[in-house]
Amino acid sequence: MPKRKFANRRDWERILKNRYAQMEVQDDRFSGTVALFQIDAVRAPQYKMHNGEEFIVADAGYAWLQYFSEHEPFGVTVMFDDRGNIVQWYIDIVEGIGYEDGIPYMDDLLLDILIFPNGDVVRKDEDEFEAAAKSGELTPEMVDRGWRDFKATLDRIERRDFVYFDLANEHYEQLKQKL
Repeated sequence: MPKRKFANRRDWERILKNRYAQMEVQDDRFSGTVALFQIDAVRAPQYKMHNGEEFIVADAGYAWLQYFSEHEPFGVTVMFDDRGNIVQWYIDIVEGIGYEDGIPYMDDLLLDILIFPNGDVVRKDEDEFEAAAKSGELTPEMVDRGWRDFKATLDRIERRDFVYFDLANEHYEQLKQKL
């Protein structure tokens, strides 16, 4: 089954204090909800590895800008450090996007794409997706759609036809004003 991820990260125990804002956007570049999860205090920073280098994705002062599109087969999370620099873009291929009590969520299909400011693109969790497909956790339709959307999204990224590269800083600044 897809994993449900809420924009306000309501079950994230690492986070001790946060602020949250969201806005609806309807224009020729994006239609849907954009949310900002501002991290104010953590139990401990969250580290990840890329090319043998450790980096932080969640710590006090960091923020996660999230896109919940009405028309895309994915959700996008743009992670900002405590100086407002983009750490990475994290794209989740999704089964769907919905709302509960006004808070957007995505049903993550396990296939992910990470993009780093230096241009590196990383395909992630293909083995998890295959294991879920083989175990019957995902329907054949979900598997076909997941692979198709994953490949199409990678193609868009490679062609630089990915509007989120252009929107992230603008929406980050707008939502910071709402916190």
